[in-house]
Amino acid sequence: MLRLGTRVRFAGQEALVVARTLAGEPTYDIRLADGRLIKYAAESDLEPIEGDGSEPPPASARPSRSGGSNQGGMQ
Repeated sequence: MLRLGTRVRFAGQEALVVARTLAGEPTYDIRLADGRLIKYAAESDLEPIEGDGSEPPPASARPSRSGGSNQGGMQ
């Protein structure tokens, strides 16, 4: 199941998942890069784009939680 906000490829075009229908087989409303809205696209017609940002980054890529931008230790 795709998450809202996931970037996908649909018929060779990039799109963004903007809604999901859960009745019966899951379908998705997607917004194409040119602004058109496609309603009730089957999940089998959508190809998630790798590295689309819908998954949290690995712990090593996350910024520290110190809140400061000074990494040298001097303040």
